[in-house]
Amino acid sequence: MVPVPASSEDIPSLLALTKACVARMREQGIDQWDDFYPDETLITADVASGTVHVLQQDGELIGCVTVDEKADPNWKGLAWTTPDDGAAAVHRLMIHPKHQGRRLAKHLMLHVEAIAKANGQHTLRLDAFTQNPPSLRLYASLGHTRTGTAQMRKGAFVGFEKVIGLPTRS
Repeated sequence: MVPVPASSEDIPSLLALTKACVARMREQGIDQWDDFYPDETLITADVASGTVHVLQQDGELIGCVTVDEKADPNWKGLAWTTPDDGAAAVHRLMIHPKHQGRRLAKHLMLHVEAIAKANGQHTLRLDAFTQNPPSLRLYASLGHTRTGTAQMRKGAFVGFEKVIGLPTRS
């Protein structure tokens, strides 16, 4: 399975995926996402900007991730080790609950890394909810290092960074 950029036809499936992921997190006692985030407006804007990549199997959308250069404003106090210029930001990694446990999140993250390298970016940055142990384990297992904690609407989120190349000097 090769992740591909999402199209506007994928929006209903992305919204259904989001709803399924929110329900699964709630079952696990993880109050990370809700009806306000991520919402249709955000997902539609991500698709329009070409920053969402989807994973499909047998015609079904089973995962997605957004990668862009938009650092969350709440990341300002995190201890990044590389310059902001040239850093890729990873958002909203999702795998449909019935496909979780198949290493598909790792597959999408390796795809994100390849995209960032192809774009000449030197670092991946992201955050993960402190109350979401599976995501914390995933990012640590992929070589991301913690850069501190940021306060968001739902609570504390760990900043993660992975250096994937050398920053260019201006």
